[in-house]
Order: sequence, then structure tokens, then C-alpha cells
Amino acid sequence: MRTLKINLLYACTAKCSHCRFGCTNEGNAELPDFDTPWTVAKKLKEHFGLDMAVVLGGEPTICSKDTVALLQRLSELGIATRLETNGCWAGSYEEAVAFLTPLKESGTSIMLSLDGFHDPFIPLQNIVHAVQACVELGMYVNLEMPYLDIGKKNHPIDRRTMELYRAIQTQIQGSIPIYEGGILFIGRAAEVYGDQFAQGKGIPTEVCTAVPWWMDSAIDSTDLLILEPGGYLTKGCGIAIGNVLEQDPIEMLEQYDARKHPVFSVLMSEGPYGLAKMAQEQGYRLKQDYADKCHLCHEARQILKPYFDKLLQPNQHYPSFQ
Repeated sequence: MRTLKINLLYACTAKCSHCRFGCTNEGNAELPDFDTPWTVAKKLKEHFGLDMAVVLGGEPTICSKDTVALLQRLSELGIATRLETNGCWAGSYEEAVAFLTPLKESGTSIMLSLDGFHDPFIPLQNIVHAVQACVELGMYVNLEMPYLDIGKKNHPIDRRTMELYRAIQTQIQGSIPIYEGGILFIGRAAEVYGDQFAQGKGIPTEVCTAVPWWMDSAIDSTDLLILEPGGYLTKGCGIAIGNVLEQDPIEMLEQYDARKHPVFSVLMSEGPYGLAKMAQEQGYRLKQDYADKCHLCHEARQILKPYFDKLLQPNQHYPSFQ
């Protein structure tokens, strides 16, 4: 088994318009469960040879000490660890070094968000401080830069992303590894931008055999799993394999067969269009255009949620049920 991604919480210090989890910076954040992720990772390491654990959110450093402690415990299992973060903790270079030093000792790598979506919430200098501290400490760091239109990059948010990257290059010596990609039109991104970027694209009819945000992500494989708040094991798109608080994860994964899963089986054989046809039977009106197949899947699942409630989880992926 390759990777377990751990969504600690849906609270964040930002409220980005492209967030596929619908994370928010409003209200009081619930304290995450730090014991279950470690217990699940330990079992996956022992039974399936887990290679890597990635901790993310929301913003996982809202509970910074507990998150650092979790990453340290995970690294002690003999697996690679990574933290995905928006850099809110790096208000100064000194603060960044203080936060990162214990993570260096655990060998944790850092992925920082740099884009026009986060820009209203996280100052560019935070990212500069974080990268400078990682370089000084000898830690691996990379930047994630999502775009609304990866081909043209003409949208104001995309242009701002490129401006931010040019700005950071003037302040950091050496090259910084980056990951550039298009956003996925699910979650808040579908609600805010889906129809805007759908015009003329028609109805996607291709099947879906893998989730598009990670390597080794085939739906019928357990090489990539996401553990979400509330104990749900998913592939990251609001479709649950099961809940580790209700069933032993080893037993759950040994029994997992995507071809028999009521939702995954449709995606693999008919694609999101198959889910849309099911949603039509419940009153859904199919549109002429969708931004991508994730957009169609998102809309179909909103309609189907009451009929597959135990499988279409967590509720955070479904705006009407949050």
C-alpha cells in the first residue's frame, strides 16, 4: 500500500473559492481526532506495508503542536511523512524555523499552497518565510499552484497565481519544485465556478477509473486512501469505502471490491454520466455543458445523497447536508 492522506479537520485559516472540501474560517474549529489516524496508519503499515502518510486539512496547523506530534509518531512507524499547509504559521522567519525544526527531525516534507485563491487570506511573505526556513533547515519543500484554466491562465485568479510565483522567485535563491495543475470542479469549486467554465464543453461521458489528484489512485486499488474526519475512508471525492470507527480497517479493505460498490461500480462502468442518469430518475435536470466530469459527478451526487447516505460521505462534500 502506497499512501494514506489524513484530512484532520475541515476548519481553515482561509476560505478559498476553489476548495473541494468546502473548508471555512468561520466559527470555532472542533478539536481533531489525533489518535484514530495514528492507529489506522499503524494497522495499514503492519498489514499492507504503508509507505507514506500525508497530513492536511483544512489547515492542519490550527492545532500545531498536536499536528507536529502526530507527524512525529507517524514517522516512527518507518513511513515517509508530508505536511500540506497554507503557511499561516510562518508570520516571520523565526516563527517558521521554530515550527519546522521538530518536523525536520522526523524527516517530514512540506507542501505549501501558493495561488490567487489563498492570496486574500495568507500573505506572500508567509510563504517566503516558510520556504526560506525549509531551505535553511535542509527540508524538502514544494509549492502547489492550482489554476482555474491551466491552458490559458487568463482568469484574474490565475494571473495572480503567476504574479505570486514571480514575486517569490525574486526572494528565494535557487529553484523551488512546483506542482501546477487545473482545479477540480467539485465541492465549492463546482458551486462557484462550474457553470462559468462549462460553456461549450458538453456532457462528459468518459468513465472514471481513478481519482485525479494523486498517483496510484485507481478506484479499484487501495494504494491511495483518504482518512477523513468522522472516520470515513474514501478515495477523496465524498464516496466512502467504510468507516474505521464502525469496522476494523483491515477487514474493511480486505473485503473492498470497487466493482461491487454501488457508486464506484457505476463510475467505473458508465462514468459520472451513469450517476447523472440515476439522479434524473430522482428529478435531476441534465445540463447541456459541464466544466469537467468531476462537475457532473458533483451535481449528480448532491441529488443521490439521500439514497446512498452511508456511502456518500462525509457530509462536508455535500453543501446541503453540512
